[in-house]
Amino acid sequence: MTKRLLVLGGGRQAVRGLEQLKSMGLELVVCDMDPSAPGFSVADHRIQASVYHLDDCLPAVKRFHAKLPLDGVMCLACDVPHIVARIAEVLGTPHIPVSAADLTVDKLAMKARFEEYGVKVPPYARVANPEALENLAEEWGHVVVKPVDSRGSKGVSLLERGGDGVWAFEHALSASPSGRVMAEKFLEGPQVSSESVIIAGQAITPALSDRNYEFLEKYAPFLVENGGDMPSKAKQGEKDAIWTLIGDAARSLGIENGVLKGDIVLHGGEPYIIEVAARLSGGYFCTHQIPFSTDVYLVEACARLALGMQLDPADYQAKADRHVCSRWLIPGAGQVVSLGSRDKILSLEGVLAFECWVEQGDMVAEAENAAASVAMVQATGVSREEAISCANQAFTVFGLVTKR
Repeated sequence: MTKRLLVLGGGRQAVRGLEQLKSMGLELVVCDMDPSAPGFSVADHRIQASVYHLDDCLPAVKRFHAKLPLDGVMCLACDVPHIVARIAEVLGTPHIPVSAADLTVDKLAMKARFEEYGVKVPPYARVANPEALENLAEEWGHVVVKPVDSRGSKGVSLLERGGDGVWAFEHALSASPSGRVMAEKFLEGPQVSSESVIIAGQAITPALSDRNYEFLEKYAPFLVENGGDMPSKAKQGEKDAIWTLIGDAARSLGIENGVLKGDIVLHGGEPYIIEVAARLSGGYFCTHQIPFSTDVYLVEACARLALGMQLDPADYQAKADRHVCSRWLIPGAGQVVSLGSRDKILSLEGVLAFECWVEQGDMVAEAENAAASVAMVQATGVSREEAISCANQAFTVFGLVTKR
């Protein structure tokens, strides 16, 4: 019998993942508040409701479930594991503990749990006012200031000793639904994105990508990431330590079966968890870069877990190790006055995928985070350098120009 799967999130970043789920023969029910969400084009059924608000989403799902019973629920390209867990609890379908999901959307609670279980994290603290923040900057030198409960780097900035603590505090506060701000010591070292599937308590991590922050100075004080590179340049011992750390993190959260997306910094050769999320990644990582590089489809793994299917850990070990560069185009602020052809970019050597979500005449805002990006490319080559070159060449040929 065909399984009916509810997927929260139908935005542009979810489309490829939805197509992968469709190829599994699943009957897809997509929930999104946007009536023109791109993911609806892949869905068998649609529910129009906000996936970020349980009081809107749950009643709509329950009405649908009463007519056509759902067999499982997951999310794609949206940070709502706590909503997924609560809906699944009501439906009686497999899910991670609600308590675990709640920990991953509250950065202070998450880090406190990690500390309790000996999982390494950078020094951190909740800050009640700008003065407390400036005192931490004086003590630590560089601090990452962030809202406790936001997503997508919204409200995040880097504060240096002697910097404007009032602005940094207010910037973070404005992005926190609960009105809480925290600071984290900035640890020097390469940062790595990870994606794991947890099967019967065992963490399998087929993917590590080196996060790209080449524009830190350009966009300071904002921390603007513009992609990543696979495979990671981390040494084998560092990779082993990361894999162990992720397993320890999953156990500390109480996740026996699920997925875990991680942001990790290698400081002095030792990994520290910046944060994790009990969901699949966004930014075209799980839907594009990981399959392109490793032949592993973690979107399918997440769906199987949500539907209560058995998984074989061997199926989610990396089967390949191709060089894949993921880059997001972040132009200068202003109006888009010209841009090239998508088909032309896709015809370029080494280009695996390309998307652009602006048109001529659209306005582009000042970059504060990756949300300022206007296009994405996935490129490959026989080496990391060649993959990066192909990605950069794609954006050059695309020739997007903005004018203030």
